[in-house]
Amino acid sequence: GGKKCTACLNGCGNTEENKVYIGEGKMTVLRSLVSTNGFIADEIFGSAHLPVDMSKTITQDNLTFAPVVSDKISTYAELEALLNSVYTEDVVNTLLNETKKYVEIDGVLYFDVQYEQSETKKKYDWSDFEIEYDKTTEDGNQIFTISLKKTNGWKSKIEIETADIGGMPRLCGFYS
Repeated sequence: GGKKCTACLNGCGNTEENKVYIGEGKMTVLRSLVSTNGFIADEIFGSAHLPVDMSKTITQDNLTFAPVVSDKISTYAELEALLNSVYTEDVVNTLLNETKKYVEIDGVLYFDVQYEQSETKKKYDWSDFEIEYDKTTEDGNQIFTISLKKTNGWKSKIEIETADIGGMPRLCGFYS
């Protein structure tokens, strides 16, 4: 079990002495995590999904699945590894198990085509963003503010939370 992420409302260790300096190395890692989250939000679990071959669909448990044909992610293990490199364990479990958009059948990665038409529109443009350290929560997680544009061009800010897992920051949420 990984470290749980808890949302902290006002005054959860918000004082000046809780301000910490985030080094350039960690900021580079965070930028990479946020970028990868954007890729996952736009191309895997959010506004689009991994490319599939609709001519090779199979039916199992009354659901129709199409095999994934992606040069970026071709196996369930690769998908799991990518998610584990970005998110805490509970987020990974939610992404993989709550919708079951992707499943492994006989060693092949499949996409559940019922989600084909239900895709949400892209909300954010993840190509250009700024990260600012906000605060550290009582349990040692860090909150950052991401400034970016929405796809409609409006400026927006979202708050992200990270937890250190084995010395590496991981996102405490899926930000789509």
